[in-house]
Amino acid sequence: MGALLSRFWFVLFPAKEYKIVVVGLDNAGKTTTLYKLHLGDVVNTSPTIGSNVEEVVYKNIRFETL
Repeated sequence: MGALLSRFWFVLFPAKEYKIVVVGLDNAGKTTTLYKLHLGDVVNTSPTIGSNVEEVVYKNIRFETL
């Protein structure tokens, strides 16, 4: 029942997709901000090597951050 209602809801109100590129200097808090959006809590992180790609869903909008 819930799956049927969920599909019906997304047919009426499809989720929008956006891709966001977060650019900044080293140790500027880009990863911390990304995890705050994704998890809803501040997480202590170590310096990131490479890049993070996360998908964040907020109010029926899906953001893919690069």
